[in-house]
This record gives sequence, structure tokens and C-alpha cells, in this order.
Amino acid sequence: MLLPNLAGLTLSAVVAFATDPVSYEYSPQADANGKAFLTVTFNEPADGVQIVIRGDDGTTIKKSPGSMKGGKDYQITWTQKNQQVRYEMELTGDSLSGNFTFEIIKQAAKGKVGKLKFMSSREDIVDRQQAKYETSFALTSYEYKIIDDDGDVIANDTVTKEVSAGSTFTIKWNSPANVFMVEVRGEDQYGRFVEDRRVPYSADIPHTEVNFDSGKSDIKPGEVPKLDEAVAVAFHELDALDRVNEAVQANLTPQLYIVGYTDTVGDAGSNQKLSNGRAKAIAKYFYDQGFWAEIYYAGMGERGLRVETGDNVDEVRNRRALYLIAFQKPGSGGQIPGSWTKLAGHRGRPAGFELPALPPQWADYRNKKKKGGGGSGNVTDGGSGDGGGLGGSDGGDDDWAGGGGNDDGGSPSGDGGGRQGGGDDGPPPVEGEPGATGKGCTMGEGATPLALGWLVLLGAVARRRRWA
Repeated sequence: MLLPNLAGLTLSAVVAFATDPVSYEYSPQADANGKAFLTVTFNEPADGVQIVIRGDDGTTIKKSPGSMKGGKDYQITWTQKNQQVRYEMELTGDSLSGNFTFEIIKQAAKGKVGKLKFMSSREDIVDRQQAKYETSFALTSYEYKIIDDDGDVIANDTVTKEVSAGSTFTIKWNSPANVFMVEVRGEDQYGRFVEDRRVPYSADIPHTEVNFDSGKSDIKPGEVPKLDEAVAVAFHELDALDRVNEAVQANLTPQLYIVGYTDTVGDAGSNQKLSNGRAKAIAKYFYDQGFWAEIYYAGMGERGLRVETGDNVDEVRNRRALYLIAFQKPGSGGQIPGSWTKLAGHRGRPAGFELPALPPQWADYRNKKKKGGGGSGNVTDGGSGDGGGLGGSDGGDDDWAGGGGNDDGGSPSGDGGGRQGGGDDGPPPVEGEPGATGKGCTMGEGATPLALGWLVLLGAVARRRRWA
């Protein structure tokens, strides 16, 4: 009798005699190359065994296995040339005989598995909550998952829809949560699929700018509390990323980038050297506290001014620093350096490590962000007085901005008031005193100097599997 059996990827059929001395298993479908098989299982010992298989395409296969022990399998394979062939098998032995017919269909050639082309920007994902793809091969369905920075799936769907080769499709979602990863998979009529996984995640760490003595790059004891609060925020981000990495099995390595900027007071060479040294001092402080991400630093000096000025202009908004956690080196250009110095590689979490307390303003901001609320009110931007200082953060024209503050080693910068922060523009300062920064960098539309390179994980296989 014929017993079809669907198991995994292989459609097989089992044929057995009524007395079950022998059973047969075969696949009714050969692969695209025509490979077919028949497996004979001898449930009892048999002698003088001969097997003949004849196809209606003229194929004849003869095998003489002779004596077979009970419980042994004997497999016969061959290449089928025609699209559909009907076979008759005859088996004889000293104490048994039998025959049956079966049919095998050869798969049609399917061509190569294609790919998905990402057609959107990082801002489309982060700000507009959508992503567009172009497929190079015909799809019958596509599915997607949007994962936030807590490792939670905030949106997912399977869309059964034909998308022809060269056409596009767009996925959309509605959530205020920060997107960590976007996973998309397209599938064709044969069950073959291709995946595209993108990580748009990056986090700017809010901080109060460290004031340095004129011409110095060592961190003064009185400035340490400012760094401690920034490190606390960064540790919470890093801890969350570890949990997300594990949840989505991404195995990504977090990276910390510290950049120092100056205004145009003083000569360019000195400012470059000083900003580099101060960025290194801050990066080393993170490392000394046990920060286990890869750590990089760079000084931009007078290059990459946030506010364009002439030479020897004391501009507080150009004296700033950037603390950024990401998974890939930021794209160079504008206010982002083209080269970095690596201070430390990735290392394990320190034994017995306990997360420091999270500054209340930042905890409140994160909670509001997840609920769709906005950021918090007025923020003043302060800076170091001498031209090489690391001052107010690079908030961008549409982000937190302001003025005020002195470095004890330089000239006064004025007392311009802070500007009202709009809605969800950026995280709050970790301190409310003059000199606090708002947003360490901007990732919104128009912030091309800080456009991160994509971390893209691609995969394409020729067989179906479950997408967990």
C-alpha cells in the first residue's frame, strides 16, 4: 500500500508488503538536478536478492545486493532526465517477490535566490518608522520584525502578497520606542527566502562638559562627578545592549566613541593636539571604570565647527564633546573624524559588577520616551574657556542649544540663556547646572555629519526554515 509522509523538507512515500518482510521509501519529487532515490528496508533476512527498476522514459536500473540481513537498508539513486517519469520496480529473492509502480516528478529549475535592496535612510527607520525594499526576485510573501532597545518585538507581521522581481514593498510601524533592529524576510513560491537585518541603533550619552585647565588635558578632581554621571548613563545603555544582543542572538560588539572639539581661539595645531588629549583622558576614564565596550577617541580641534566663525573667535557652542555608543564606526565628514585611535578592545563585564544609580532626569526621560512623551525643559550649554576646551555638546541647529559658563583657564563666554527644548528633541542633561549639555549629537534629518554606517546582517538560503 502507498503511505505518503511529509517529514521536514522531504516528501517521501513508504510502500510495504502485507507481511512486511520488505518496505520501500522514495521521494515523489526529484531535485532540480534530477536526483532521485529509492530505499529498500529488509525487515527480515533475505538471500539472492535482485532489484530491477524500469521507467517509461526507457530507464532501466538493475541491482543484485545478494544476501541482506534483517533491519538493513539498501538505497538506489539515479538521475532522472525527464520532467515526469512512471517507474515499475520488481524485487525477487529466494523466498520473496513483489512489484509496485511509483511516479517521480523533477523540480523545475528555479534560478538563483535573489536579494533585498534597502531603499531607505536611517532617518526613515528612526524618525518615520518605515523601511522600503526592492526585491531582485519574485516574492509571494514577506514578513518583518521590529525590535526595540529592550529586546522586545514592537511590531511584526506576515504579508501574503506577490511582489514581482524589480518591484518594491514598504513596511511601516507605529511605536515611540527606540529601534534596535529591523528584520525582514522575503519568500518565493518554492519556499526559498532571503533576509535583511539592520541595526540603526546608536545612543548619544548626555553629559555635563568637563572643564580643563588652560592648555591641560588631565581631569581635575572637581570634574570627576560630571564624568561619573555620564558613565552611569552609559553603563545602563551598555547593560541594555547586552540583554538585547542575547535576546535577538545578534552577537554585536558595542563601541564607545569620544570626540573633542574646540573653537578657533589659539592656533589650529595646538587646538588639535589639545582636543585629542582631552578626548583620550575622557575615554580612559570610561575604561578605568570598567566600561567593557570597544573604546575609541579622536580630537577634531577647530575642524567640524558646529557654528561657523572666523579665526580666534570665542564661541562656546564650538567647545564641546561627543559621547556616542554604536555598533559601527560613524560615517566620517563634517563634524565626525575620518580616523580614530583605539584605546581598548571589547572585554568581559567586570566580576561582581553592579549597575550604578541612573540619574533621575535620564530615567524619567527614558520612561517618557517609551510612552511616547517628550523630553524635558530648559537646558543651558556651557563650555570651557580656552580654545582647546571640550565644551557644550553638538546638539545641531534643531536640538538643545544655549550659552554661558566659564572655564577657569580661559576667557568668559557670555551668559546667553538656554533655549526651550522641543518635545522629544533629546535627552536631558545629567546635571541641571550651567555647563550641562543637552544632546551629545543629533541623528535626525539633516545631521549628515553624524550619519552612522549601517550594520547589516544578510542571509540567503535555498531552502525553507522556520524564522524564530
